Parts: sequence; structure tokens; C-alpha cells
Amino acid sequence: MRSLFLRPPNLRGTARTRFSVSVTGYALLGIASLSACASPGPLPLRPEPMAYADTVPIPEPAGREAQEIRRLTNEAVVEEFGRAISLRRLTGNHHEAVNVTHFDDVVNSAWFEHRNGRFPMSTAAIETGPATVDGPDTSRVLTVVEAKVQGISPGFEVRDALGNRYVFKFDPKGFLHLSSGAGVISNRLFYAAGYHVPEDFIVIFHPDRLAASPEATVVDEEFNERPMGDEDIARVLALVDSLPDGRYLAVASRFVPGIPKGPFYFDGRRPDDPNDYYHHEYRRELRGLAVVSAWLNHVDMRFANTLDAYVEPGYLRHYLIDFAATLGSGTIRPHSPREGAEYNFDLWPSLGRIATLGFFNMGWEDRPYEVIDPSIGWMPVEDFDPGTWKANWPNKAFASVTPRDGYWGAKLVGSFTDEQLQAAVRAGRLPTQEAADTLATMLSVRRDRTVAHWYARVTPIEEVVARRVTGTAPESEALEIRFRDLGLEAGVWGPDETVYRYRFQHAHRGLDQRGVRRLSATANEPMLLIPLAGARPVEATSPSEPERLATLEIQAERPGANGRAAVVFLRWDGVEEGYRVTGLEH
Repeated sequence: MRSLFLRPPNLRGTARTRFSVSVTGYALLGIASLSACASPGPLPLRPEPMAYADTVPIPEPAGREAQEIRRLTNEAVVEEFGRAISLRRLTGNHHEAVNVTHFDDVVNSAWFEHRNGRFPMSTAAIETGPATVDGPDTSRVLTVVEAKVQGISPGFEVRDALGNRYVFKFDPKGFLHLSSGAGVISNRLFYAAGYHVPEDFIVIFHPDRLAASPEATVVDEEFNERPMGDEDIARVLALVDSLPDGRYLAVASRFVPGIPKGPFYFDGRRPDDPNDYYHHEYRRELRGLAVVSAWLNHVDMRFANTLDAYVEPGYLRHYLIDFAATLGSGTIRPHSPREGAEYNFDLWPSLGRIATLGFFNMGWEDRPYEVIDPSIGWMPVEDFDPGTWKANWPNKAFASVTPRDGYWGAKLVGSFTDEQLQAAVRAGRLPTQEAADTLATMLSVRRDRTVAHWYARVTPIEEVVARRVTGTAPESEALEIRFRDLGLEAGVWGPDETVYRYRFQHAHRGLDQRGVRRLSATANEPMLLIPLAGARPVEATSPSEPERLATLEIQAERPGANGRAAVVFLRWDGVEEGYRVTGLEH
């Protein structure tokens, strides 16, 4: 089996294409170079990424620990200032993602696997999520191998009777179910969207099931490590609320398979991972993650909540971990209006407040809000703006999102039905049905606003099919184009609000056709009929591959939409066969 790697442009040098071949395993075969200054050629003529090409066995990388303060400071100040003065950003000439297929998608990889967006999952599968076990066995002894008693987020590292290892994390006092419910619900939705996540469970246990391991240690308030005793377990439990029957509720996150190797970053490449071909800020799945994170209000989406794990047969798989700061939960308290509206340190608002002696106002400061329910917390719904949402800290991948990236992420969000959202909420085991129904409704409204925002910034067509149509006269030849319009299917616009403008070009046949198609309120399927009269006869020639290529630009005009045109690439296969679709760029 041969795998093809398409390396992203190196802004300082050349782009490279790598090939690998499986010969009792995998071995790199060679490198083909393209001139950095040369055009990469039309989309359908470029090499495509291959599925799972980044799972080639590699030597085990070293573990790494991020220097969090230095990195966050650099991203919040240096990088933000650089983006502000970037001529490329100011002129709107943004770099597009580079790991996309001919149809503007990504392939399955160590970063992402298509799930609900491509193969709709059952509600049972949504509720189960990534789980391969039933969670910790609370009917038997739970061995505590480590405890955290310092800080504001206490927890345990636990091994159950089956030998499975978990991290137990608790809700903040006064808000039972808040972070645990949000964490498990978002875990299910990120997994169904396609990302790699741990197996997370809501677990309820009696305190007498906990027993300290003889080898267990604890880090105390002075950050000193010492042997752990039963009194340390009791001290941790004293920091959190119990259920009315005396049992405790926590989120149990199972250790991911493989050997932890530290976090991944949202820019650059990991130098000790030969499979890491694309700069992370140019990866479509990481840019699209910004859209999914905005939907789920994951304000703590930063490198500290990611993990690279060295898994069998020997490659790095890239995980998102810890979803306690999602939805209405701020982990240790409910969210407030600032979160999602401004970075923890937002350079330009901060300078504005300094320059105006504190009078500068971003708007969220005066916003009244109240906790919706102690188990839900707070997050905006009707006035949620997917285009202005911010995580607590900036990163290059999120800052680089283009309309094409946003549309791709919005398709993941839009793939969830109301029934699937209800199933994900059930996994969070909220205390009342009213709270569960309220949260599911909030998710559906934020989903619809996400879809409406990003679908308006492109022409959201998919599954384009071309068919040659002929009549009795030679000049009656036409090209019929049918496609799905996700904006219509999602109900963002009606057919009677939609006008398609198109331009079909095929230089080798001398064609440059323009036209307009208005849909009616009863239109069942979007369709264009493009006349090909006057096409240059080329039967006597053998067109080269570039000469066979034709393009069709389709621009949807609708109320409130200012999206870019979609470009359909077609290949002319001769007079009898006509045209077939070979690519799509939104």
C-alpha cells in the first residue's frame, strides 16, 4: 500500500511532496521538490493527501513539557502585535489550509477521523462516545495512586479493580454537575465531530470504596510530594459537595492508550515526529476546531489541554483533553460574559483601557447575566456571535481561520440533529430533565447560529454532478449541473431567496459562458443548465491534462449572505463522455 504525503509550503524555501511505501511495514521512499516560486497548478492536478499517511511507525519521540507562561505570553502579545501589522491580513490575503483534498475536505489521520459529519451516528453511539469500557467499577475497591489537594481543582488518580487508570475530577462547591456534566457532554460532541478524545464518564461512588495505594503520593499545599494516607483522601473529599445519600460524583477520564509525550501546539511542527508534515496553523482540522470550540464555548482550548500519545504500532496520535471549561462551566465556577468575548490578556482592549484611563468598554462589561441553572452555568444563546467568539488565549490556527475553514467546521456542527444533541446531554447525567432539555435547546440554537454565520460566507454547495445533455441539433448540446445546497437544506434561506450566478470556462474548447438561475419556492433540487453551443471542435487533437480542465464558478446571492463563489473543477473526457467533476473549492 502506497501513501502520499503533501507537505505544506515552506515560506522560506520549497514545497515538498513525500511518498512512502509499505514493505513489511513502512519506509520513506523519496522526496519530490517543487519550486517555491512556481505555481502549484490547478487543484485537480495537485497531489492529494492520503488517509492515515501520518501513522507510519517512527522512533519513539521524547516527552516534552510546555513552558506555559512564556508561550502564552508570546501568543498574547508578540503574535497578536505581528498579526495586527501584517500586510497579508490587512489586505485579506490569508493563507488557506494546505492539507485539503480536491473536494475541500480532509482525510482521516492521526489528528481527525470523519464520524457524524460523513456517517450519521445513532443516538446510542453519540451517548456512548469514545468509550470502549463501562467506566470505573465502583462496586469494588478504587485504588488511589495520587491525589491533588492544593489549588482550586482537587482530584485523584485512580486504578480500578480491572487495572484501568482514571483521573477523577470534581465539581466546584455549590455547583454539583456543572463541570462534570459539561465535560462529558462536550467530550461526546468533540468525538462525534471527529476529534480524538479520552474516554470520559460520570462516576458516582461511595467514599469507602477509595483506598490509598502503599506507593501513592500526594502534593500538599506547599507543593511538596509525600506518602499519601487515608486522611489525604478525606481532605480532598472535604473540598467538594457530596450527593444527598453521601456518595460523591465526579468525571472519570480514562488514561488514553499509549505513552504520553506532552501537548501539541497550534503552530509549527513537532521536530521529533517525522509524520508531522504540515505546519499546524495550516491544518484544516485545527482551524475548523475553532468553529466547533465556539459552538461548545470551549474557552480553555489551548495547548495545555492537548496531548500527543505514542500508540501502537508506533506513531503519535493527537488528543484533545479536559472539557471542564465548556458550555456554561468555567471549571471552578459558571462562565461570565467576558469569557468568549475577550482573551485573558487581550492586547488591544488592554491598551485601549490604558489610553482612556479605563473608560474604554468592549460591551461585555455592562452585560447583565445570571446563572441559568447551577448544573448548567451560563453562556450566551440568542445573541451568540460565532464570528467574534474568542478562546481565553489566542493561537495561530484559530487566528488563521478563513471562510473556507469556517464553513468546513460549521458543517461538522450542522451535522448534529436535535435528537443527537439530546443523546449527548444524557451522557452528562444532569440532575433534572428540565436542565437537560434546556441545555439541549441552547446547543441547538447555538448550532443554528453557527451554521447561518459560516454558510453565508461561502457558496455552500456539495456533491456536484455533471451530465452531458444533447438535443436533435448540434448546437443544442448543454451541460447539466446538479448539486446539494446546504444553505437550503439547513433552512438558512428559502429557494425563493436564492439566485445563482455562474461562469463556465474551458479555454481549450473556446468556452466562456455566463448565466443566472433563479430558484422558485417549489424548486426541489438546485440545477444549472449551461449551453455549450459554439464549443471549438478538438477531435483531431489529444488534449493535455491541463487543456482538459474546465472551471465553473457558482455564486449564490441571498439575503444577508456575502459569501465567495464556489469553484467546480471539471475534466473534459471527449465528445461522447463529456465533463465530469474532479474538484470543488469553496
